Amino acid sequence: MCKKSSSTDALPSAASRRSSAANLTSSSSARTASSTFSATGPRNTAAAANISSSSTTAAASSSSRSSGRSSLAAARASLPDPPVLYSFQELAAATNSFLAKRASDSSDSAYPYWRCVLRARHAALFQLRSSPGLTKAAASAALARVARYHHTGLAPLLGACLAGPHVYLAYELPDPSAATLAACLQPRKNRNNAAGFTVLRTWLSRVQIAADVAQGLDYVHTHAAQIHGRVSPSAVLVSDPGLRARLTHFGASQFAAAESDSSADAPSKEADVYAFGVLLLGLLSGEAAAARHRFDGATGEFVRVTVVETAAEAARSGRVRGWVDRRLGDSFPVAAAERLVEVGIRCAAAEAADRPDMSWAAGKVSKAYVESIAWEHSLRPPTNSEFSVSLAPR
Repeated sequence: MCKKSSSTDALPSAASRRSSAANLTSSSSARTASSTFSATGPRNTAAAANISSSSTTAAASSSSRSSGRSSLAAARASLPDPPVLYSFQELAAATNSFLAKRASDSSDSAYPYWRCVLRARHAALFQLRSSPGLTKAAASAALARVARYHHTGLAPLLGACLAGPHVYLAYELPDPSAATLAACLQPRKNRNNAAGFTVLRTWLSRVQIAADVAQGLDYVHTHAAQIHGRVSPSAVLVSDPGLRARLTHFGASQFAAAESDSSADAPSKEADVYAFGVLLLGLLSGEAAAARHRFDGATGEFVRVTVVETAAEAARSGRVRGWVDRRLGDSFPVAAAERLVEVGIRCAAAEAADRPDMSWAAGKVSKAYVESIAWEHSLRPPTNSEFSVSLAPR
């Protein structure tokens, strides 16, 4: 005899049926989610989500590691090769036994050099007097120290060679036609035989070079914590595409003997700042850094003057416009020129304590460069999109 069902065994209520349907739907979803895994895999949505998330994270991590390795490899490939110690025979072969004509800027050039090709790379080879007691082991250690620093304002050092009383330093030429700043400023005739020609015929090209040199020297002082010691127009290589400048002789003090400086200072950051000030004033005026003689109409005699003195006189008298290199004509912003002259004069102060640091100078020159770009842009004729022409009657 069958027992009668109690009220609790009756058909479930509507709410209970809805709850059961929801559970069935959830279980079905879990089975669907778990179908992508093996039969022994997870059987609930949370576990499936965890595994899916872990898989995604692992894939992302693997992709990130692969991308990191690729970026690191690209960064390493972009760095120049470490400088090497060349043999004397290798340099002799590249310079026709040193009989090839040197790319001297003028008869009083500070650093004449050979253009040559060393191990398939265009190089500027400088000959300097080696420092006393310099050995190959010391030179190798110095090369390793120099190789640690890289900056767009510095010419990469390819290598060095010791030979008797001399040390040869090879720097990479930005391009085969590159020349020193001293050569670029030297008056010469162009293809039309016009005297006074210079490749630095625009104001912006000169401020660009000043900014490149200032930033390179600021890097030497601030980030490399080194002293350059040989800043001059003859130690700056100017490349033809874009007329960008790079400093050579960074690290030369570790190989070559000290030389007398025009500021009568021992090699120091302050002496570098002085040399940059002289270079900047020479770049603006076109005058040589060395002192020259000028006829004084008042006394009827020739007096010895420097570019620092002529710049200071022009600033005092308000005649900077006439002092700036006449090969630029009047095509330059006078206000920016006056500020750069002040920077040059301050850097070339007689007392080392009165000179600013290179970070200050680089900032001022960079600001003048930005202002010069805006000035040049303002001189360009408007394009068709900047103005309209109406032919309708008024």
